[in-house]
Amino acid sequence: MVRTSVPSYSCRMRRFRPVLCLVLLVACTHPKPADLVRTAAWPTAREHGRYVTVHDLRLFAITLGKGRDVVLLHGNPASTYSWRKVMEPLAARYRVHAIDLPGFGFSDKPADASYDIGWLTTAVLGYLDAERIPRAVLVGNSMGGAVATETAIVEPGRVVALVLLGAAGLPEAETAGPPLSFRMLTWPVIGPVLRALPARGRVRSRLREAVYDPSTITETDVEAYYAPLRSEGGTNAFLARLRRNTKEDRSPRVRTIRAPTLVITGDTDRLVPPATARRYHELIAGSELLVLERTGHIPQEERPERVVAEVTRWTDAHP
Repeated sequence: MVRTSVPSYSCRMRRFRPVLCLVLLVACTHPKPADLVRTAAWPTAREHGRYVTVHDLRLFAITLGKGRDVVLLHGNPASTYSWRKVMEPLAARYRVHAIDLPGFGFSDKPADASYDIGWLTTAVLGYLDAERIPRAVLVGNSMGGAVATETAIVEPGRVVALVLLGAAGLPEAETAGPPLSFRMLTWPVIGPVLRALPARGRVRSRLREAVYDPSTITETDVEAYYAPLRSEGGTNAFLARLRRNTKEDRSPRVRTIRAPTLVITGDTDRLVPPATARRYHELIAGSELLVLERTGHIPQEERPERVVAEVTRWTDAHP
């Protein structure tokens, strides 16, 4: 009878130790956000991106074109990359600004910031001041829609008009909450372990959930959304936003908005339900509601030509 030996647990662990060390080494490598610009997936970011100092933070921004100022505000955890399909067409008519909000993209990501909507709004107003923009049209997607509306609430004189794309920022948008896999990132013991592991799979899954047709999400898209999360402080804003709920008094505050507002939602938005867009439409007097068919949470990615047409229509109608 031939005996076969089974490797001991310690032997098996020794075999996997080099692989484990490599995984941990990669997981612990956090390039500075500014270092990632040189390898940005979007050529326009590499060629036209610059830094603007706002409240001692460096915000990454891209400005193209001439004319009226149109400011594009992304969602969480997105960046200027989400506007790549609409920015240049809009720049044919306007001076278009895409900003990486602090904590996102290639901007600074402080560990001690609150990352609440009020703090992000202060950063947007600081950018307008730094660039000497007295008034602008604000276009916001998801979290960026919440920031755009908050700007119109606290500084109505600075906002010419609003275009909201799948805007978050109402309690109605948070009934389901983030998925368990994301909530686990904030847990005290297992959270730090999960945050140290590569999150590309979670990013891919979330992006596919965000669009009507998951097959349109490419690996280039996944990398572009994933890269800022592995930069220095990359998950600070994302985790801080997961821990925050919209205050119940926000709906009455949104009702005070007087800026002309176009509310756009995708009919299959699985992240911020179309009911939230309808509620924005109810709250903001004189607003217009537009529902795009076969569209998910990021219309500027899925229906760029339509978004350009609607932003142009709304901007030209409200000089």
